[in-house]
Amino acid sequence: MATGKQKIAERSREWFWKAFLELLQEKDYQKITITEIAQKAQLDRRTFYRSFKGKNELINWYCKKSLAEYHALIYQQKQPLSVQKGLKLFFDFWWERRKTMHLLIINDLSNNFLNIWTQAAIKNYYFFNESWRIKGDPNQVKYIETYITGGLWQTVNFWLAKDDPEKPEVITQTFIKVLDALIANY
Repeated sequence: MATGKQKIAERSREWFWKAFLELLQEKDYQKITITEIAQKAQLDRRTFYRSFKGKNELINWYCKKSLAEYHALIYQQKQPLSVQKGLKLFFDFWWERRKTMHLLIINDLSNNFLNIWTQAAIKNYYFFNESWRIKGDPNQVKYIETYITGGLWQTVNFWLAKDDPEKPEVITQTFIKVLDALIANY
């Protein structure tokens, strides 16, 4: 359970994130300063540096927080996910965050997600019980997760970079059609 200080610190990080996103809508990432983020969040600059070393670490915080939320959502599932249900869950999750992701993607700031997610996926490979997971050695697991996370993340970047992206169901069905065709032609 989080202490009062931890809750205040987390709330401050949320405020810094919100302020950063507001500034990112107004100006180029390179021109945003820590002072501006702190002022917009109505917090002290020193408070920012208690949580983050810089803007990139703020982005990494959001990446890790989002991925922790995604993993929590997966852990809540009562039974192993089918590929279709897993894809739907994945695309629905990012759809709910589409405005933030759109802003990060068009500002070329979403690559942090891929690196963080791939490392977490390799580390957590055996925590999930989907039928498609193989029992592989560590090197095989790295190849599998690098392939899966890379492909899915590039899809998210292409999809949510659009001003009017398709609904998650459309993307999920596209993947299912391709997977069915791959299996049929195997």
